[in-house]
Amino acid sequence: MTVSPHLRPVRRTTPAPASTRRFDHLAPRLHRYGLTMLRAGLGGVFVWFGVLKVIGLSPAARLVVDVMPFATGGWFVPALGWGEVALGVWLVSGRALGGALPVLVAHLCGTFAVLVLTPRMAFEHANPLLLTLVGEFVVKNVVLLAAAVVVTTRPRSGP
Repeated sequence: MTVSPHLRPVRRTTPAPASTRRFDHLAPRLHRYGLTMLRAGLGGVFVWFGVLKVIGLSPAARLVVDVMPFATGGWFVPALGWGEVALGVWLVSGRALGGALPVLVAHLCGTFAVLVLTPRMAFEHANPLLLTLVGEFVVKNVVLLAAAVVVTTRPRSGP
């Protein structure tokens, strides 16, 4: 197939609508604030869920104990909770976030153990497309994992 040298891209001769120009002007600022909001929200969720484990009121505590391939004892869930609180505070602080990424990835990937170690808890009738409530709880961590990557890998500004 040959392309004619006479074909050129059509250039827009009319200006973009005012609403588009306004959005283009606000987008960088919204993005910057959005990253801060995402980091604070993610950190807040970690603190909240962690505190629930520490004080013994987490609905996920039984799931954590049931999935572990070893005896956990009464110390395990509160210790996990304190770890989540620490991760949440780390995220909210905004400091040394590159160091938080491997810890967050390990923690969030650990939650996927449910899918592998106890699939009957995550899938109805062994069908990976039919998630149980537990399965949905675990699979939503894909979004938390993506958020962790975004907020901990912000490029440095400047040369």
